[in-house]
Amino acid sequence: MHDLESVKKKIATTTDLLSVVKTMKALAAVNIRHFENAAHGVGEYAEVVEDGWTVFFKNSGVVPHERKGKIAVVLAIGSDQGMCGQFNDVSKVETLRVIDELKSDGFEVACWTCGERVRGALEDAGITPSLNFKVPGSLRGVTGVVNEVERSLEEWRRKKGMGRFSVVNNSFAVDGTKVSAKHVLPLYTRTKGTEWAGKSLPITNIPARDLFSTLFHEYIYISVYGAIVQSLAAENSARLTAMQVAEKNIIEHVEVLESDYRNTRQGTITGELLDIVAGVEAVSGGGF
Repeated sequence: MHDLESVKKKIATTTDLLSVVKTMKALAAVNIRHFENAAHGVGEYAEVVEDGWTVFFKNSGVVPHERKGKIAVVLAIGSDQGMCGQFNDVSKVETLRVIDELKSDGFEVACWTCGERVRGALEDAGITPSLNFKVPGSLRGVTGVVNEVERSLEEWRRKKGMGRFSVVNNSFAVDGTKVSAKHVLPLYTRTKGTEWAGKSLPITNIPARDLFSTLFHEYIYISVYGAIVQSLAAENSARLTAMQVAEKNIIEHVEVLESDYRNTRQGTITGELLDIVAGVEAVSGGGF
């Protein structure tokens, strides 16, 4: 009977775990679409900003002079939670590649992280992040994190002469997540004389430096915001895949436990019947 109760408890525990996995799988599926739509929206806004750069170059043609510092910052975006497969390890490997590349170019590299898991992975690889930001749990929280990154960037540019800023993040794709690295700063000179889509030539009465400042702020914002929401979509995609595998394994385990329960129960019943038969035979042999 003790073995039978033990198997029943295992079945109940495993069934509860299956319920949790199914809930996490459903949430991940919903979040993928949620963050994917946000990334798509950022992409459309990036096109508007790009048009703004076209207007800027057609009217002024030059980027205001900036100090070229030898400090490079690499922001590695990962996750705060686990159960998402190799998500953080892939980000770590790409971050290490970018760091080595920048060092070979003569930069003094500082690493920032967004996510406890990727920070831990980099620390295990011998990289100590200078700053760590929390991964937002919703779209509302993304703006706050982006603002923190922007403030840190401005501080490092002003006080430490940061000359380069790169972002490493996973991106969601139909055929699986992909890791990428984008060099956000310095601004690469865009091709002058870019064809304007409309019939009217773009003009502006905004001073060139003010227009540049506005475009620069928006460019940094959408670069970091887009990287974070793309990473969140990829994270939930990785988690969905992991939960699907876990669900399959748990279902198979439940089937094994139920089979053990039936066998144990049948063995218990058989043993009790044999005890009854033995008792009857003993009584019958006693003179009845």
